[in-house]
Amino acid sequence: METEHAAHDLSSTSLGPLGIRISNGQFIDSHNRTLNLHGVNVAGSSKLPTSPNGLSHLHEGFYETHRSVSFIGRPFALSEAPLHFARLRAWGLPLIRLLVTWESISHAGPRKEDVDMGYVEYLEKLLETMAEYGLQCFVCAHQDVWSRFSGGSGAPGWTFEVAGLRMEGFSETGAAYVHCVDEKGKRESEGTLGVGKGKKEESGAFLWPSGYQKLAASTMATLFWAGDALAPKLKVKNTDGEEVGIQTFLQSSYIDAFGVLADRLGKLEACLGFEPMNEPHRGLINLHDFHSWNYDTDLHIGHYPSFIQALALGSGYKQEVKYYVKSWPFPTRVSHKTQVDPKGKSCWLDPQGCIWRKHGVWEWDETKSVPVVLQYDYFEKDHRLGREGSRIEWYRDCFAPFLRRVSDRWNRSNCNLFTFVEPIPNEFIPPWIPTKLMEDATLASEYKSAALSQKYSTRTLIDTPRPGGEAGFVYAPHFYDLNILFGKIHSFMSVNVQGLSRGMFLPKALYFGAEGLKRNYLEQLSKMKDLAYASLGNVPILIGEVGLPFDINARHAYKTGDYSKQHEILDALISGMEKLGLGFTLWNYNPDNRVAYGDGWNYEDFSFINGDHTHEDDKAASVVELKPDFRNAQHEDDELYRGGRGLETIIRPYAVKVAGVQEYTHFDVKTLFFEVHWRNLPQPDSEEGKDEKSKITEIFIPSYHYRHKRFSITTTDCETKFNAELQTLFVKHSDTRAGAVHKLKIELDDPQQHRRERIRQRRELVKPEGMMGRMGRAVASEGMEVWWDGLSAGQVRSMMIVGLVVVVGVWLVDWGMRGVMEGRKEEL
Repeated sequence: METEHAAHDLSSTSLGPLGIRISNGQFIDSHNRTLNLHGVNVAGSSKLPTSPNGLSHLHEGFYETHRSVSFIGRPFALSEAPLHFARLRAWGLPLIRLLVTWESISHAGPRKEDVDMGYVEYLEKLLETMAEYGLQCFVCAHQDVWSRFSGGSGAPGWTFEVAGLRMEGFSETGAAYVHCVDEKGKRESEGTLGVGKGKKEESGAFLWPSGYQKLAASTMATLFWAGDALAPKLKVKNTDGEEVGIQTFLQSSYIDAFGVLADRLGKLEACLGFEPMNEPHRGLINLHDFHSWNYDTDLHIGHYPSFIQALALGSGYKQEVKYYVKSWPFPTRVSHKTQVDPKGKSCWLDPQGCIWRKHGVWEWDETKSVPVVLQYDYFEKDHRLGREGSRIEWYRDCFAPFLRRVSDRWNRSNCNLFTFVEPIPNEFIPPWIPTKLMEDATLASEYKSAALSQKYSTRTLIDTPRPGGEAGFVYAPHFYDLNILFGKIHSFMSVNVQGLSRGMFLPKALYFGAEGLKRNYLEQLSKMKDLAYASLGNVPILIGEVGLPFDINARHAYKTGDYSKQHEILDALISGMEKLGLGFTLWNYNPDNRVAYGDGWNYEDFSFINGDHTHEDDKAASVVELKPDFRNAQHEDDELYRGGRGLETIIRPYAVKVAGVQEYTHFDVKTLFFEVHWRNLPQPDSEEGKDEKSKITEIFIPSYHYRHKRFSITTTDCETKFNAELQTLFVKHSDTRAGAVHKLKIELDDPQQHRRERIRQRRELVKPEGMMGRMGRAVASEGMEVWWDGLSAGQVRSMMIVGLVVVVGVWLVDWGMRGVMEGRKEEL
């Protein structure tokens, strides 16, 4: 049995000369084994320049240096890369979603000659080092809310200039929430943007998602996707001196810049493919309403002007704007209205330069002092000469053609790159007709009819050929628990936000306990998968972003070291994806993470590693007394695990390379019990794939859990060989019949001892809080905790029901006895 390479080694020497391919909706290697791809995003800090320091709360040089910044060193210095890649290999996470922003390569200007080749060469060296550790990546062209200068990340500052927007005016006109600018203004004025009539108006980085509906980002997204059709008067001279539409100009610059990057990185062994754009947004295309945004899809928080109000504010007119605050069971509610007054200042370079005003979308009524909508359906149709009135649908007419164009450019030099595609966040992608069906008019007509009658997504049919073709298209949506993401609280109850936003009855959307959380996520992920297949057919699905903010519950874990709630969430997320056979890249691995400012971008704090623990000099600067994750305590002396958060859950056994197709998998972190089932595929007719490796399943068995543990392996029909150094169990099945199912289990020889060690570790490292906590610790012995920990969810529910029945019974008996006594008193 060949046992030379680790299960989680994705190098060509391990996978074979053909590397990773797609077949029947699965990732496969050269030996026709299906691949379960687990990985991580690297890194949240890549949204920000290294020089000057671009952490989003820092203001110095923010505007002045926007054309001369440098991203070299993001995600980390080349000298540190071996340690970080060794960590990810040790964790069993060999797939990297590598973040690269448009700004990072094109901050100097729109021409190909402006591309920062120093950063491109840095990335090239990074991928060369990556390959040495058996890791692979796909490059994500990352953006959020268009740009750093509109409160997010992604596009260079000059993109606003060519659109006629003045970045420095965004904050004072409410055109964007920009972390460093707004917080600086708040400190200097001891107030906020508006006058809230005595109401408290909290401000902070949690406001950033609302930027999608603010004037700056929504305008830029609209111009990028459909500027030629919706702003035909806005012309820009391209690099050849020719006047072109703003959409053509922006997209050409974007595609040229990432094309240069693809030419250099696409040929490298570690490069699997590219993702054209992170979390795209349609901007104003198919605008919901000029006077309100869609509460079910758009996060209403803080000052939240309607679009017509945003237009007025951007041109200097004061408006009375609704102010939203967090609430329950719905995410937010209106607290009050506040007067936002730009004091005549404009966010346009030309004070009279609002492009939407110039295109006759709106006007200011001087008599009534109100903005007036002139064309309510303006963002629904084409306004170019000769195409007037043609309907525009974002997915069909804007997104898909762009994906095809950018994919064709990336594959010009590298024809085997995958294209990773995601829809607008929290939406299901609409039906996208397979290329082979386009050739049959009858089938295409039936497909279109079904697409226009479905109710789960935008009613349209995407008929552009898929980027990457049938063998290179990967669906890569994101999944977050939006209730936890936004509220930063998790206790005993969870909410199916996906269902609730689509009309689910509230009680049906509530789940309780750890098992309820698992059911909740499994149901949501299952629906995502099913509807993806309904729209796209049998394509590989990889969840591009999934994770949680570690600073939930008022940073309780940082003060106590008790990350139990974080582990509970992560286990529910990962086990759900594993059960459904979904690949994933967790968000995120960021060695620059610090408790003081999180991942450095809008105070998000998602990283699985914290730099306060790995950099001694930073500990003194921590804003709280920082304690490491107590589940990682015994690994803190090992540089491969030091500073890890949630590692006990994210480092887990799984079958990476399967000689067949996986049908079931389960891992219990409390007992280290692992089980996997897989089924033989029909044997290929060709000799390709009939080699020795094609019959060997390779399972990642992490030393993090199993080192110094005695365990047994039981199988139905397999020969096994364990290599502890490679963290790999090699499994060769003997039943080669098509469709035959193989089963394998790994069990500790003494799982109860492992439970006792876990309980003892908790009792030693986590101090009970409050009087009830101390009383509970005093009353409950270690043995009682082990017994309780071993109960199944069903047993706990049964005990709770019995307890409730007993309480009710005692109350009824007491009530009855009181009645008897009262009756006797009356008789006497």
